[in-house]
Amino acid sequence: MIQRVTLPALGETVDTSTIERWLKKEGDPVHTGDILCEITTDKATLEVESYYKGTLLKIVAAERMELPVGALIAIVGDPGEEIPGEILAEAAPATGAAAPAAAAPGPVATAPSATASVVAPVTPGGRVFASPRARRTARELGVALDGIQGTGPGGRIVEADVAAAEAAPAVRASPLARKLAERQGVDLAVVRGTGPGGKVVKADVLARGPAPAPGAVVPLTAMRRIVAERMLTSKQTIPCYYLQMDADMTDLAELRRELNAGATDGKISFNDFIIKACALALKAFPQVNSRWVEGGIQRRAAAHVGLAVALDEGLVVPVVRHADTKTLREIACETADFARRARSKKLVPDEYRDGCMTVSNLGMFGIRNFVPVVNPGESTILGLGVIQDRVVYCQGDVRVRKMMSMTLSVDHRLVDGAVGAQ
Repeated sequence: MIQRVTLPALGETVDTSTIERWLKKEGDPVHTGDILCEITTDKATLEVESYYKGTLLKIVAAERMELPVGALIAIVGDPGEEIPGEILAEAAPATGAAAPAAAAPGPVATAPSATASVVAPVTPGGRVFASPRARRTARELGVALDGIQGTGPGGRIVEADVAAAEAAPAVRASPLARKLAERQGVDLAVVRGTGPGGKVVKADVLARGPAPAPGAVVPLTAMRRIVAERMLTSKQTIPCYYLQMDADMTDLAELRRELNAGATDGKISFNDFIIKACALALKAFPQVNSRWVEGGIQRRAAAHVGLAVALDEGLVVPVVRHADTKTLREIACETADFARRARSKKLVPDEYRDGCMTVSNLGMFGIRNFVPVVNPGESTILGLGVIQDRVVYCQGDVRVRKMMSMTLSVDHRLVDGAVGAQ
């Protein structure tokens, strides 16, 4: 049966996406949940999964082609099935240079035929095949089925496989990471997983790939290209000044220790305190809570604070919305979830849009201070250094206190020096 695969909607503010790379080729078998291709938005690369089982009969959207949401990108059907001409007529040209978004008619399918992995449902007949007894045993033993190699018929996981995994735990890795590791000859046992629960994801395997030969040109990943474009735009168009200050974190460190004592629902980090403080500061200084737009300066009502998350391919900045109204515990749960999903490409574009300012922390690397680059569309970015014991003059005496250096990069078009200092 012919099934249309269309470009999925990734959020209310995303109208177009670019086909970055096809992972399946024409003629390949396709199962429900298989990753068909990678697409990029203006900030991130996401994986597109199939809702259908069959054969990938036709790829109708070429790599690097930008298309509107709902545009036809591929056709799945039975092996050898003929594709009706009216369906092929819906597609944009699939060969040659990337076409502009307007070149594709962009029909919207009556039912979704593909989804980004960030919203893919767990469906029967997905990538994990296991017997009922195996599933029950896995639940009882707390063993993840997706890290087990099945020995039953057709690779099905049976109860004995789960028992063996409990005795000698297998490496937890996504199916795509396993395929890539096999293709590149990478031993998953030596790969540090950055996915949920230490799971090895595709980016981890890519990071362990063979080093390029001296002088070789390494192609840009989609994320690296986007980061480069945005940072170049920032340095070319945003006139910044920089403010530094040392903060005494001694009392806050003690408060954090008290709040986290016996906590079972996640620990509050120093970043969470800073995000809350930044949100309150944005509300207190509306001049800072603004952005440069065509024709003037736009004041912003909400206090949305982004947190820079480093990935092997670059970085993303998920945004804690209305951080001024949230408790520290709520912010902590949200940032921990963001970090987990960012490393496994599970964020949706709407989750890293509309930031008012960003917090970037390099203290975990022992960096004392640094000058961060303002994200286009935001007014400031706060760079946090390492918290370290320093000898300071405090309350009429020389003491050892926990100190942290902070650097605020400020868009001078929006915020004058005196306001930034306050």
